[in-house]
Amino acid sequence: EKLQRGLSMMEKEFGQGSEDENDIIGDEDEEGIGDSDEDDFYKSIKSKSKAKKEAKKQMYAVAPKYPRLERVVEGERAIGHTIMKNRGLVPHKARINRNPRVKKREQYRKALISRKGAVREVRTEEGHVYGGESTGIK
Repeated sequence: EKLQRGLSMMEKEFGQGSEDENDIIGDEDEEGIGDSDEDDFYKSIKSKSKAKKEAKKQMYAVAPKYPRLERVVEGERAIGHTIMKNRGLVPHKARINRNPRVKKREQYRKALISRKGAVREVRTEEGHVYGGESTGIK
């Protein structure tokens, strides 16, 4: 009874079980209690676990950056992007040079700052405006 319950639990968990469950239970009196059936069962479990591991390996495997070609390429290869552009040695350009409007705005801001050092600001809102007699008639 316990053996049958265990086999049914294994069948639910691992899928296919042994087809001759009743024969195994009936052979309990004999010496080799279904050794070949047990070996087949263990082999099937082992093969299932191997297949599961292989599936996991394939699922998490990283694809190679440059895949290898099985066959030999015949004739000349196509030229790459760098060869096709043929730019040679090009000087590095600053990021601000991409947008001329922004570049000129920044130049103007720097020019204002440097001008503040050379020329004084005109003072307009100070107390030099005539305010009338301060003391009144004497």
